[in-house]
Amino acid sequence: MSLLHYQQFLVAGIVFLSIWYAALRQQEQQGDTTNNSIFITYAPVWLIAFLGVYAGSSVLYGTATFKDTPEAAKELEQQIKEAQEEMTKRGIIQQQQPTISKTK
Repeated sequence: MSLLHYQQFLVAGIVFLSIWYAALRQQEQQGDTTNNSIFITYAPVWLIAFLGVYAGSSVLYGTATFKDTPEAAKELEQQIKEAQEEMTKRGIIQQQQPTISKTK
């Protein structure tokens, strides 16, 4: 039986927080004030920042590699025209007259 994604995320989060808390308690008991203590203290903040960067880069990559489908665009345009015609028949929207602009 495999875990659902949210369950995997919760398990990973609990493991991370347990390790972080143990490291933080050990740091407090030893009175450690080195540069590593700053890393241990702010590890959850670094993790959240890393997850944010990962999520943002995933969205940008997905957007950059999104495949264009001209067939779907034509189908969508046709459906929009059909919907406008149906709404005009029912009196929901009024047919707009094209405006003619004269430029001199």
